[in-house]
Amino acid sequence: MIAKNASRRSAAFTLVEILVGMAVLGVFMAGLLRTWAALSYTGMNTTAYAARQGDEMRVLDYVKRDIRRATAVQIYNGATLVTGTTTFGTELRLTMPDYYSDTREEDNAIGTKNTNAPSVAAGIVAYGSAFTVRYYVVGGAVIRNEAGTLRTIADASGAFTLSFKKETSGAYRCRVFYAQPTRGGTARTIRRQVDTLCVPRFEFQL
Repeated sequence: MIAKNASRRSAAFTLVEILVGMAVLGVFMAGLLRTWAALSYTGMNTTAYAARQGDEMRVLDYVKRDIRRATAVQIYNGATLVTGTTTFGTELRLTMPDYYSDTREEDNAIGTKNTNAPSVAAGIVAYGSAFTVRYYVVGGAVIRNEAGTLRTIADASGAFTLSFKKETSGAYRCRVFYAQPTRGGTARTIRRQVDTLCVPRFEFQL
């Protein structure tokens, strides 16, 4: 009878074995959680990178379109007009002919467009009253200001900067840069810069 009880006791786990097993399981779970968190942050950062690339392309599409429609293009650093072909400015100002008399957003497909009839004065064709479109950054967000109507075309999460410069060819170099901090335990930043030449329609230039 005594030998049988001793055999049962020897088949059970000791307290030390249980503690060691719990410690091993804890280390395994901690590593699994760290791996899961790293994969989650990688996914979020990849999504953010793709979103910022889309923002850059959208900004450049707007700028290139408006430069081609403009009758005058100016570059500013604050309130200072930038002249010459060596200095970058942070704001683009475009004088636009008012082809349409309604004010709905140009990328809104709902509604109809009412055109302004052209008039000729001193050899210059005019459509309605010309207005100004400005591109600049406020708090990291890219703003398109159309005659006082502000639209955010790239949000502040990308910490964007804009740079513009006139080239000797008459084209305009447009630079869009962003620096967005990554999510996760590392203090890294997603950075990307795109430069493109925006060519005006010279027959429109006054």
